Amino acid sequence: MELKISEQTDNKIKFNIKGMNPQFANAFRRTIISGIPVLAIEKVKFYENSSVMNDEILSHRMGLIPLKTDLASPKTVSLSLEAKGPKTVHSRELKPNIAAYDTIPIIKLAENQEIKLEAEAVLGTGRDHIKWQPGLASYSKNDDGSYDFFVESYGQMSPKDLILTAIKVLNSQLDEFKTKLQEK
Repeated sequence: MELKISEQTDNKIKFNIKGMNPQFANAFRRTIISGIPVLAIEKVKFYENSSVMNDEILSHRMGLIPLKTDLASPKTVSLSLEAKGPKTVHSRELKPNIAAYDTIPIIKLAENQEIKLEAEAVLGTGRDHIKWQPGLASYSKNDDGSYDFFVESYGQMSPKDLILTAIKVLNSQLDEFKTKLQEK
């Protein structure tokens, strides 16, 4: 295989790869999109919510905030949030602040409105819910048989880490398949 990186930023990478078959290219793309475990808020316990947004909608919005993920860390992270209006509550106010981006608005509170909650973020994959999708991946096949890949991270991991983790996930799945096949 031959790999050539053509562009790389903090959240995007473009590269060309030769010596890959179309089935593997697609499996690799799909693994990046839906097979890499990342953190997302799954459960929210409200102690106070006098905002205009009901608990269910607010917890759903919080689940879509990308959270920095280190796969060596615990599989569950407890978070808390307390805020009083008037103000716009942003992702940086989650404690601990593991939001990938600090300026994501969660809710706008008016005078005398407040929220107080505890949340639990858990590891999951995009196969389970879109909130666990770590980024985008696409490719196009060139006339010479090589593939131009584009990978964009939503902030949970760097694009390079998405690629390396996808390779580990694919290898693990192949090892598991091989073991199951040898058992039969």
